[in-house]
Amino acid sequence: MNNQVHSFEDYQIGQQGKTVTRTVTEADLVNFACLTADYSRAHLDRHYMANSIYGERVAHGLLGSSLVTGMLSIHAPHVLGRGVPGAYLYSFDANYRDAIKVEDTINIQWRVAKKASDPNHAGCGLVTTAFRVVNQEEVPIYDGTIAIVVPEKSANNTPPRLEPGKAWQIEEYIPDPDRIYYAEDYPPGKGGDTDGRTITETDIVNFTGLTGDYDPQYVDTEFAKKGMFGERIAPPMLIFTIAFGLWTSVWDRYTRPKVSFAGHLTDASTFLAPVKIGDTIRCRYKNISSRSSKSKPEVGVNTFGLQVLNQRNEAVQDGYTIMMIGSKAGH
Repeated sequence: MNNQVHSFEDYQIGQQGKTVTRTVTEADLVNFACLTADYSRAHLDRHYMANSIYGERVAHGLLGSSLVTGMLSIHAPHVLGRGVPGAYLYSFDANYRDAIKVEDTINIQWRVAKKASDPNHAGCGLVTTAFRVVNQEEVPIYDGTIAIVVPEKSANNTPPRLEPGKAWQIEEYIPDPDRIYYAEDYPPGKGGDTDGRTITETDIVNFTGLTGDYDPQYVDTEFAKKGMFGERIAPPMLIFTIAFGLWTSVWDRYTRPKVSFAGHLTDASTFLAPVKIGDTIRCRYKNISSRSSKSKPEVGVNTFGLQVLNQRNEAVQDGYTIMMIGSKAGH
């Protein structure tokens, strides 16, 4: 199918398939933690997780999401825009219904769900693919969508022009180390900036090797010279996972009530502009909203905005994450 896809018109709503399987190992968790600096106990502390509802360590949600892009890049490359002139990954969202445990075996089921004109990029359309991550027991544990921008035939494969966004204006909030923060205690609209991190060749090599996403835009210098960006770029999922890791370094400064459930529900991001080797990114974060869980009174659900800024203070990604946090109502 990929050899037959050259433009937006070539995508077929309803086309579907699934990838081969992959067993997620302890090495995957450790390598992903080292790459992103997300050293949360749920992923790395065996004794801590022995007393959790899972009874063992679980994979990072974003490790699973990164494997989605990697496995699709191998087995259904056109749904990521790989090999399609002028196409690129535009957005993703993932909902974590359950966790991937160490030694679970997963595959990705996918379906081209929607085609629409793209009001933000002249001569292009948006193709949205829905996916499910299924484990060895055929239980769906993640679901979500991936959208790509694809030039229409009338554009003669002319690549769209990418424009970075504007940095959010936020009021800085510094957590009190002596306070326990419940879901209701995160001030709406307040947040801050993380430390910066320069994206290197090593980051790209490690991420593509871990996930299998060897799109030539990321790894082929000669291909990239002739492409829409003029040089190699970092995989957008790599940038979001690093930004999330930078945010968790701040998130962990908030002392939270002890609870027995996993905290990560959803991730989503829109990719506005490329990040190139040598660019320095940071994550600007803010609390967007807080609400009580509909089924568990002891649980609050908080949505945090995560924006990736480069060294020029341009927004290259706009995203958010949804977390479960202990609520005052249940304590």
